[in-house]
Order: sequence, then structure tokens, then C-alpha cells
Amino acid sequence: MKRASVLIVFPLLLLGFFFVANNSYARVSVGRVLSEATDRLKEKRDELKEKIASRAAIRKEKLAEAKQKVCETRKKIIVNRSNKIAERAQKQFEVFQNHAQRVDDYYNNKLLPKGIIVPNYEALKADIAAKKDAVQVAIEAAKAAAANFDCAGDDPKGQLATFREDMREAIAALKEYRTSIRNFIVAIRTAKANAEATHSASKSGGNQ
Repeated sequence: MKRASVLIVFPLLLLGFFFVANNSYARVSVGRVLSEATDRLKEKRDELKEKIASRAAIRKEKLAEAKQKVCETRKKIIVNRSNKIAERAQKQFEVFQNHAQRVDDYYNNKLLPKGIIVPNYEALKADIAAKKDAVQVAIEAAKAAAANFDCAGDDPKGQLATFREDMREAIAALKEYRTSIRNFIVAIRTAKANAEATHSASKSGGNQ
């Protein structure tokens, strides 16, 4: 009886051992498969990231090349237009300068010999000279900004903005220069009118 029991129990124990062993092996195999699958998925993700980064870099490079070509195409137009604007400012400056010289010549050659004196002549001339220098500086800065425009530079838009700012300063300086010349003209006219009025009054008094 005992021998029969042993014969029955032993196969059962052996079967249980193989079941446990197989079950453990199965768990190890499943874990290994999952780990390998995770590694492959990570590799695929890394490859995808690299491809995306590479394509983005290529697109960025092509975009930069396209912008460079567009800038080079427009460069001649931008530089020519900028130079023309600066040249117009230069011509306007020369017109004002010549006008101021003619007024000064008229005062010194026609009025001063007659004894007509502008009391603040030196101050007015100093103001004209200062405004003239400011115009020259602003125009030269604008010309330099136009001449140095470079598409290969770090900031072509910034260079163009600098030129525009320089031109705004040149225009403002031209207006101030013109105002100082007008003040000079007004002072001369006033001095002349006062002298003529004084002369007329003295002439009328003499006739009486």
C-alpha cells in the first residue's frame, strides 16, 4: 500500500517540478521578449528623431540659401535706392549751403558797407555752422550705411534699419539747418528795414 502511494506521489511531484520550471522559463522568456521589444522601440524612436532633426537642418539650410539669394537679388535695388536718397539729401544740403553763402555775401558786401549791422550776426553764423556740421555727419553716416549693406552680414535687416534711421536724422538736421538760415535772413531783413525806417525818419525830420 505504501509502495503504491509512493509510486503515485512521485510522478505527481515530478510533474509539479517540471510545471514550475517551465512556468519560470516562460516568465523569463516573456521578460526577455518585452525587454528586446522595448530596446528596438527605443532605437526606432532615436532613428526617427535623428531623421527629423536632419530634415529640419536641411530645410533650415535651404531656407537660409533661398533668403540669401533673394537678398542678393534685392541688394542692388536697395543700395541704389539708398544711394539716391542720400544723394538727394546731399543736393538739398548744397542748395541750403549756397543760399546761406549768398545771404552772407549780400550782408557783408551790400549792407555792411552802408552801416547796416545785424547785432547778433556772429551768433547766427555760429548756429548755421553747427547745423551745417550736423547735416554733413548725418548724410555721411547714411551713405556709409548704404555702401556697407551686405547680405552675408549678421543682420541685413538691421543694416537697412540703420540706414533709415541715419536718413531720418539727416532730414531732421536739414530742417534745422534751413531754419537757422531763415533766422539769419530774417535778422538781415529786420536790420535793413530798421535802417531804412531810421533813414526815412531822419530824412523826414530834416525836411521839416
